[in-house]
Amino acid sequence: MILSLLIVAFTFVGLGRLSTDFTHAGYFHKNDTWLVEFNKFEQTFGNDDSVIIAVKNGDGLFNKDSIELLHHLTNKMWQLPDIIRVDSITNYQRVYAEGDDINVEPLVSTLKSYTENEIGELKRIAKKDEILTGYLLSEDTSMTLLVGTLRPSNGKPLDIKPVVTAARDLLANTSLQGHEFHLVGAPLIVQSFADASEADNAKIIPALLLACIAIMYYVLRNAWCVFYAMVIVVLSSIGSLGLAGWLGVQMTSITTVLPQITIGLAVAGCIHILVTYRLAQQGFTDKNAAVKYALTKNVKPTLLTALTTAIGFLSFKFSDIKTIADLGIAASVSVLYVWTLTYLMLSSLLFILPFGYNKKQPLLISKNTVSKFVNKVSNNRKGVLIAYVAFVIASVAAATMVRVDADPIGYFSKEHELRKGVNEIDQTIGSARNIEIMVNAGCENCAQKPEFLNKVAEFESFIESRKEIVQVVSIVDILKSTNRALNYGDDSSYRLGETQQGIAQQLLFYTMGLPKGLSVDNRVSSHNDAIRLTVFWKVGSSSKALEEIAIINKEAKRLNLDATVTGKYSLYQRQESYVVGSFLSSVGIAFLLITAVLWVAFKSWKLSLIALLTNLTPLLVGGLGLWVMGENLNVGTVLVVSITLGIAVDDTLHIITEYQRQKSKGQSPKTAFTQVFSETGVGLYGTTLVLVFAFGASLLSTFVPFQVFGILTAAVLVTALVIDLTVLPAIMLRKPKEQAIHQSDEVLEAGKFKKVKQQ
Repeated sequence: MILSLLIVAFTFVGLGRLSTDFTHAGYFHKNDTWLVEFNKFEQTFGNDDSVIIAVKNGDGLFNKDSIELLHHLTNKMWQLPDIIRVDSITNYQRVYAEGDDINVEPLVSTLKSYTENEIGELKRIAKKDEILTGYLLSEDTSMTLLVGTLRPSNGKPLDIKPVVTAARDLLANTSLQGHEFHLVGAPLIVQSFADASEADNAKIIPALLLACIAIMYYVLRNAWCVFYAMVIVVLSSIGSLGLAGWLGVQMTSITTVLPQITIGLAVAGCIHILVTYRLAQQGFTDKNAAVKYALTKNVKPTLLTALTTAIGFLSFKFSDIKTIADLGIAASVSVLYVWTLTYLMLSSLLFILPFGYNKKQPLLISKNTVSKFVNKVSNNRKGVLIAYVAFVIASVAAATMVRVDADPIGYFSKEHELRKGVNEIDQTIGSARNIEIMVNAGCENCAQKPEFLNKVAEFESFIESRKEIVQVVSIVDILKSTNRALNYGDDSSYRLGETQQGIAQQLLFYTMGLPKGLSVDNRVSSHNDAIRLTVFWKVGSSSKALEEIAIINKEAKRLNLDATVTGKYSLYQRQESYVVGSFLSSVGIAFLLITAVLWVAFKSWKLSLIALLTNLTPLLVGGLGLWVMGENLNVGTVLVVSITLGIAVDDTLHIITEYQRQKSKGQSPKTAFTQVFSETGVGLYGTTLVLVFAFGASLLSTFVPFQVFGILTAAVLVTALVIDLTVLPAIMLRKPKEQAIHQSDEVLEAGKFKKVKQQ
């Protein structure tokens, strides 16, 4: 008991080291090529994080009340925490010729009161502008965006909660009849991940604990035994977070599922021991003898389950997705911690405390019913095996039709503020999603060379010609507008200057007319050796995004441009390309290591392969389930197979271990299975029920991938139990005729079982 308390104290100290990271960085390893490229982009052009407010008026925004509202919101956005720049149609800097004068000034002046005719002229100018439509303004002028850019992070993640909270408060206190408001942007994605995780755990964990208490009492029929188990469960779930702190694992939208996983595994382990203990009370007059019997009988299967489950999680360590790798490390260590705590503390509680020992029967399964069931499986073994093979074929066929795809915005429910806002902007302006492209000129001031800029202009035109592209914003557009203004507004002069000196002068002229905070350093590097293109597109699918990025890269290569596609939204979509690699590596490693563990445990390749064969369930049900639900394989659903692979083996291990024990006593195969299912069946039923609730509780999540994860995991575990109760005995049992024919084989097999020591 003292040792277990010291271990718990050690894990609790780790809670002080626990940190969170819901940003893009939480998904990528530090040396990831795409993350390195993005960091270089931010060092060159500053933070690309923007808080975006969308304002919509079905009657249009070019009226006095709407313009006054937009002025008010623009001014207020400048006052939000960490905002260093605000772009809106009211402060949009346009360059134009007026007689012999060249002007650089806001589209809508705050110093002037406009007449209706003047407002109509502003509307005409805005709709004609080459940049505004599809960027800050919808084509029908019913919606506009106010974009607040955050200050550079300087290598450390910004705390975006204050700015998101302030932006939400701003909109909560802003209203105008006929106008609706939406809040979107990368900071809102990050904060929404954090909010969803916090809200989900606040709902899921209490509901899960209550469900565990109810299920355990239903199975054990003893309140004290339930109390003992809950002590282990609570200490395990909190301890897993402490271990994550010691391991340096940060909490993300993925790793926050750790307590949920730990609770399920802790309850499952306790139920196996406590069910055996409660059944042993019927035959032992001495409490300590019953405890010793329960612990001894379950030590091998529970330890093997802990090892295989830990291996399943540890296989994530090799994932290219950082947060999945972190979950694998934390969960694998937590699994072993749970098993250690269960055997040290639960055993101590059972030995030391006098409570929980009575002759009241726990949940029982009639041996007569079990015997009939085993006979039925034996008599219909061919039918069972044919049905299983058909299930395998159908599942494999379905799995081949599952796509690797995701949409970061689609991770949230349809009613979520972020998703609603993005959908509204997509439908009205054209896009709330963008990628960034950094084009290196190769040397200082080379970004002002006409030959370089003309290539970039051609590159930009190609991108704009793509069906999915809404708008491309760059310094090229500004230089073209400035050149036109210097040529008295002649539209035929909307082109780049012909000399580097002329272009440099045009850029200087334009920047001299800009107000403070609206410089072009977010479009061209300080050394004039690189420029930035912001591409607004309608691409939501990660697979489509990767396809479009490949096309853009190919065109850049054709033009001999050193272009890098990056941006936070690009990072979120690109991570899905790691999913298949993570899936194959984790499943492959898990299969090999689990096979090795089973062989060491059973000393039989035959039993090891039978155990693994029946536990192809995660692969089969996972693929079939995704196809049936119309879902894709992504960063959330890829967890299902590797997590359940180790857990699903639990039932098989208990069945085979107890089967070996019964066979070593000289029992026939049928009698052995009847004894296994009647004694161990309650534990299998109880643990599966708990685990189904543990993972199924993810249905309460507002994070869509976790909802799918919960459904699939619960389905896998139920199917695994059904297969263990039917396919496993169908493989290992033979009909009487077959037994006679293979009698010599049976004798040899029985001899092997006798060599296995009784646990």
